Amino acid sequence: MVMDYTCVSVCVRRAGVRTFARTHKRLTHLRFHPGSWILDSGFLMAAIFLLLLSSCTGPQHRPDIQVNSIPAEIRQDLTVSGDIRIRGEVKVFQGAVLTVEPGTRFLFEPYDPDGDGVNDSRLVIEGRLVARGEPDAPIFFSSAAENPEPGDWLELRIDRSEGTVLEYCVLEHSRYGLHVHFSSGVVANSIFRDNIDGTRFGTSRFLFVNNAVAANVGKGINLRDSRIIIAGNSIIGNRHGIFIFEQGSESWITGNVFSDNTSADIRFGDFYEGDTPHMASNEGQERGVVVIPDRDDLAALASGSPRLMAGPTVTVWEAHSLWEREIGSFVDGGPVLLPGKRVAVASWKEGITVLGAQEGNILSRTPVGDVVDATPLSHGSALLFPAWDRTFVRLDVERETVLKTGKWPASLADDHRQASPVLLEGKVVQGLWNGELRAMDPWTLEPEWSVLLDGPIRATPIVEAGNIQVITESGTYYLVTNKGVILVKMPLGEPVWSSPASLMDGQLAVVTKTGILKLFRGREKSWSRKLGGPGTYASPIALGQPPLVSAAAADGNGSLYLFDSDGALLWRTELGSAVHTLSRTEQTLWAGTEDGILAALDPMTGRVRLRVEAAGAVHGRPAWSGGWDPVIWAARDGIVRAFELTRRREPWEGPAQ
Repeated sequence: MVMDYTCVSVCVRRAGVRTFARTHKRLTHLRFHPGSWILDSGFLMAAIFLLLLSSCTGPQHRPDIQVNSIPAEIRQDLTVSGDIRIRGEVKVFQGAVLTVEPGTRFLFEPYDPDGDGVNDSRLVIEGRLVARGEPDAPIFFSSAAENPEPGDWLELRIDRSEGTVLEYCVLEHSRYGLHVHFSSGVVANSIFRDNIDGTRFGTSRFLFVNNAVAANVGKGINLRDSRIIIAGNSIIGNRHGIFIFEQGSESWITGNVFSDNTSADIRFGDFYEGDTPHMASNEGQERGVVVIPDRDDLAALASGSPRLMAGPTVTVWEAHSLWEREIGSFVDGGPVLLPGKRVAVASWKEGITVLGAQEGNILSRTPVGDVVDATPLSHGSALLFPAWDRTFVRLDVERETVLKTGKWPASLADDHRQASPVLLEGKVVQGLWNGELRAMDPWTLEPEWSVLLDGPIRATPIVEAGNIQVITESGTYYLVTNKGVILVKMPLGEPVWSSPASLMDGQLAVVTKTGILKLFRGREKSWSRKLGGPGTYASPIALGQPPLVSAAAADGNGSLYLFDSDGALLWRTELGSAVHTLSRTEQTLWAGTEDGILAALDPMTGRVRLRVEAAGAVHGRPAWSGGWDPVIWAARDGIVRAFELTRRREPWEGPAQ
């Protein structure tokens, strides 16, 4: 017998859908279809009785809610906090950013004005949503009813938006959960529980990592035609853990823990065609895995993993200052680690200062005659670097002896930022102010070859596959062989100060002086994105391995960005001051700013994990060998600093219901 969904959905909501979710093994006659419930006649009579009973009482609301007002239409940037009751629809329009403070609760009223049995309260994001909660102050998207149940409200709808961030959030008691179309972003360390569907992704690109998806009546994660990285999640007690309607071959499902999903851990749509997602290192994926024809290796790909720490986690970062040492003048380049637990720093007036890495004691000072603002290159017991007097220097750190080349010709670009040297097949290669790319013997500094390019070389060249990639300030990209032969010359359309980045999948990323991130494959431009501010000396950073490749970039307004390989914005984080340097160690992004901040960020979510402060701009990358060794950094206040970085990762169970 088929009954119209308008009536029965109200019965189910008020009788308690949660009860059905927990006992549906016995209710084998119950199946959900879009638009109808299929029931037997006994269940139908009970449903009608419950409907009549509940219609007398109406929805019950939580008595403890203190409500802040929020506009129904949000057309400019807005930051919200406290408890926010929503009845009907609130929409964030394109161009506006809704920022949600930790501890905020969105409480959606059960509200069905058209009487179709589906509650319509929802939050719609067409601009950008940034909801970064904290472990001790998560953000809630929940029901305003006194006795909440799945389906009390409709959805958190993300539509044609990019850069959505949900972190330490709890989304519960909705019909469609996080409902995403034609959008991109990150969802991390969050909980999706007691919904009808926990999530729905359509034609979108998201990182969905370290979440708990639990006790959802229908589907925990539902996707079609999307690239979703589903990694490190606990997917427990849903009807379907993951439902892939169609076209899921670009998604990745890895490092997840499945348990007690009563119909299937992973199920494909009845008409699914094509390749399946990439699947590996999942645990517990055994029950009801539905495999499309000729792909019976699916479960084998996902088996045999060790026990994983999956689901929401808390990563605690702590920095303990070890020492600070005044060296007397500006430091622009990054510190360089040397053998014997030493570190070298180049400065404007003091030449090269060598310090003990553990205690910061000054071991030697070697003057070199002029400003050094490039990060030196370590070569055995020597340092190689250019100076502002247009010489190239080899400093033997052990003997404190200096070997210099003769001066190169002056140019209009003198007395400004210099590129750092690189090693290429036993030669040291340096880009010069006058546009010359020069290769030298690193021991004698005798020239091997040189080639004149079309403008000053500010950006440090990069070595890739035995060749050199270099960009001039005039805005031309060059690919040069180890013999000095130009293979490629490609105009980029405008000046560039920063180094290019190779994304390891054949793409090259550059940020122009006006703040445009451009990606090229060969000589063809793949895509470009205008950043919020001008370009600086901060080079883009390649993250991930093919095909999961992304690019981090920074701008002169203090914003950091992560884009996927097709240019979809995954997150954007504001640091408040121009970013002069961007680098990566292990699983950390480091950013140095004009106002003296060295920030450590989680590259997956853009969360700022740590901020340490100086009294001058940070232009150089920190030095860190990993483990328990100190992080050493310097700034334009002339002080070299070291701190011990500790990190621990713990499970986060979230708040009780």
